[in-house]
Amino acid sequence: MHGRRTLWPLEALALRQRKPGPRRAVPPPGAPTEQYTHQQINAPACLTCLQRYHMQNALEAEFLRVFELEHRKQYDEALAFLDAIWETNRTRDHDGWLARNVAQDRAVILLHAGRYPDAERAYRAWAELGFEDVSQHWMHADGMARTLEALGRDQEALAVIEHALGHQDPRYLPSALWILTEFVRLSEKVQQPVDPKWLRVAEAIAERYGLDMPARESAAEAIRALEEATHGKQPRQPRT
Repeated sequence: MHGRRTLWPLEALALRQRKPGPRRAVPPPGAPTEQYTHQQINAPACLTCLQRYHMQNALEAEFLRVFELEHRKQYDEALAFLDAIWETNRTRDHDGWLARNVAQDRAVILLHAGRYPDAERAYRAWAELGFEDVSQHWMHADGMARTLEALGRDQEALAVIEHALGHQDPRYLPSALWILTEFVRLSEKVQQPVDPKWLRVAEAIAERYGLDMPARESAAEAIRALEEATHGKQPRQPRT
C-alpha cells in the first residue's frame, strides 16, 4: 500500500523560499548594485533584489506566525493575518515576490481547511502570477491536483500533474521524483497506464542518486521501485 504524500508544510516553504541565500539572483552585467550582508551572506545584489531581501528578512517571523495559526487549524485567523501582511507591505513588492508567496499560502491554507472550491480559485489565482522556478510550479501542481481530486475530478488532477512534469530543470531534478510518484498514483487510480516516456525522467533522477534504474514490468512499477531505492539517500550535486 502506497500512502499519500503529505503536503509541504508552510514552515518549510517559508524557510526555503523566503530566506535569501541559494536563491539569490545574480545581478545582470552593468546593473547598479549594493553590498548585501546578512548572517553568512556578503555579496553584491541588484537594487530590486536588495529591496526584496530586506523585506524577506523583515517578514520572516510574520510568515511563521501564519504557519503557526494554520498548524493549530485556526484557518480564518491565518488567512486574516496573511491579508494583513499583504495590505501592509504591498507597496514594497516591486518584483511580485510577496504577491506570489501570499497567493501560495492562501491556496495551501484553504486546501488544508477542506474548502476545496475556494482552494481551486486560490490555486488558479496563484498560477496567474507565474512561478519563480520549476519547483514552485510542481508545488502548485501538487496542491491543485489534490484539490481537484477532493472535488472528484481525478482526470483533471492527473492532467495537472502531467503538465507540470513537462517542465524540468536539472537543479531541481531529485524533487521531480515526488511529483512523478504522484503521477503514478493518480494514473493507477483512474486505471490509465503510465507512458514509458516518463522513464527518461526517472532514469535521470536515478543517475543523480548514483543508482541503476530498477527494471520492472511496467513504468509505474519501476518508478515506485526507484522511490523506495532513494529513500533516505542524498542526491549528487548537478554537474556544472
